[in-house]
Amino acid sequence: MNRLLFILAIIMALPASGKYNALPARYAGSMMPYDLSREEIQTVWADSLTPVYMARVARHGARYISSASKLDRLKAAIAEARERKTLTKEGERFNRLLSDVETATADRWGDLSEVGVTEEHRLADGIFTMLPELFRTARINAISSYVPRVVKTAYEFTYQLTSLSGHTEITVAEGRRFNPLLRCFETDKDYAAWRKSGAWKEQVALMTDSLVSPAPARRIFGAYLSDKDARQLTLDIYDILQSLSAFGLPAATDEFMTAQEYEDCWKIDNLTHYLRNSISPLSDLAGKATSPLLARIIADADRSLSGRVEKAADRAAGISGPEDDSVADMNLYFGHAETLMPLLSLMRVEGCYYDSPDLSTLYERWKDYDVVPLGANLDIILLEAPSGTIHTALRHNGTYISPMPGSGMTVEWNAYRQYLISNIRTLQDAKTTR
Repeated sequence: MNRLLFILAIIMALPASGKYNALPARYAGSMMPYDLSREEIQTVWADSLTPVYMARVARHGARYISSASKLDRLKAAIAEARERKTLTKEGERFNRLLSDVETATADRWGDLSEVGVTEEHRLADGIFTMLPELFRTARINAISSYVPRVVKTAYEFTYQLTSLSGHTEITVAEGRRFNPLLRCFETDKDYAAWRKSGAWKEQVALMTDSLVSPAPARRIFGAYLSDKDARQLTLDIYDILQSLSAFGLPAATDEFMTAQEYEDCWKIDNLTHYLRNSISPLSDLAGKATSPLLARIIADADRSLSGRVEKAADRAAGISGPEDDSVADMNLYFGHAETLMPLLSLMRVEGCYYDSPDLSTLYERWKDYDVVPLGANLDIILLEAPSGTIHTALRHNGTYISPMPGSGMTVEWNAYRQYLISNIRTLQDAKTTR
C-alpha cells in the first residue's frame, strides 16, 4: 500500500499536461510491458478441429530494474557534475527521477512488479477463454528458471488458471536443474563465451559511435564529458527511461531525450539483443545452445499425444489405472528474454529470425519489442481432426502466425515436427560457427 501511495504521489506531481510529450512506447524495447490489446482470443482453426494440447514458452512479466549498477553510475556522474559545478537544471530534475526510481524499487531489484502480476493474470484469462476444452479435465506441468521473478511469474499465471477452473491439476517445478533448457545462455560454454566477448561487440560499438548522441548526457551533466563517456551515459539514461512503465511509474517523456535520441538508443539495444541472443550472420551458437529446449518441447508434445492414444485404448478395453503425472495436456516453460530469443530464431518464427549481413536495416525487420516484450510468449497448440490427424497452430505474443514459411494458419503436426527437427539438425551438422 505504501508503494502504491508513493506512485500515486509521483503521478500527481507530474508537470501539467502538454509540457512534455510521451516518447513512443515501443522504443522501450524489451522493457516494454506486454500489449494485451493484441491478444487474439478468437481461434483461426476450423470448427472440426479440437484442441488437445498446448505448449507455452514464456518470458517473465514486467519487472523492476534488474540491479542498482546503472543507477549508481548515473548518481556518481551527478555527484561529479555537482563537484565541477556543471550540473544543469535538467540534471537536478533527472536526479529527482532517480530518487523516485530508487524509492519505488525499494530493494526489489529485478523482482516481478505489480504490472507484471496483472499481465500474468490477464494472459491466463485469455488462455482459459481461448481453450476451454483443455481445462475440463486438464493436467498442466510447468517448469521455471530459478530466478525469483520467473518463479513468481509461473505461480501467478498458474494461480490464475486454478482460480478459473476447479478441474485442472497443476504441477510447478523450479530450480537450477532446468538451466540447460531455460538458461542455455549460461550453461552452454561456447554460447556463454560468445555472449561475453564475441564479435558482436565490435558491431555494437561501431553502431553506437554512429547513432547515439552525446547530447542528452551533456544536457544533464555538462559539456565537459568526452563523446565516448557522454554516449555511455546517454545509454544509461535510456535504460532508466525505458524501464519506468514496467514498474508503474509514468512512462518516459521528452523531458530528458528527444524522440529521435530515444529511438536511436533503442536501435543499439535492439542490435545488441539480436546479435547476442539470436542466430545471425555472425554466429549460430544461440540456435545450437537452445536446441535441447526445442527437443524437449517436441518430446513433451509427442508424449502427450501418445498418452492420449494409450488412455483411449485403455478406456475401450475397460482398463483403468494410475495416471502418469509426467504426461500433461499443457506444458509451460517459464524463462527469460534470453530463453525466448534463441528459441524463436531456431524455430524461424515469423518476425523473430533475420539472416542478412545488412545490419543497417535490422530495426525494420527484427524488433525486440515485438519479439520479447515483458511477458512475451509462444504457444504451440495441437488440434485433433475427426480422422485423428493432429494439426498445429502457432501463436506469438497473442497473435496467430503461420507455423512454417508459406504455410496456412494450421499445418499437420508431423510436418511441423519434422520442420523443427530439421532446423536442429542443420545446426548440429554445421562444421563451423559463422
